Amino acid sequence: MTTAEAGTVDGGRDGRVPLLYGVIRFEPGGERRVRDTTITFDSPGSAELFAIEQGWHDYQVTPLFFFVDAVTPPAGSRMLLDAALARAARRAGGRR
Repeated sequence: MTTAEAGTVDGGRDGRVPLLYGVIRFEPGGERRVRDTTITFDSPGSAELFAIEQGWHDYQVTPLFFFVDAVTPPAGSRMLLDAALARAARRAGGRR
C-alpha cells in the first residue's frame, strides 16, 4: 500500500489536497493490472482499513481529484459529489 505523506499528493509539492480517497485493487501476478477501484473514503487510513477487511493483498490507496473549482468542505461534514457536479455544470454554462 502506498499513499502520499501529510495528506497531499506527492508530499505536498503540487499543493493539491485531496478531499477523498480510493482503493485500487490489482489482479494476481506481477503485471499490476487493475482489477477494480473502490471509492470514496474520507482518509487514506479508512481506505486501507476497507482493503484489509476485504482480505485484499495487492492494492494501492490513492487520492481522488475531480475537475471542479477549488472547493473546501464545510467543517465537520463530507462534501457531496452531487454539489460539486452541479457547480461544474453551472460553470460550464449547461454545455453538453
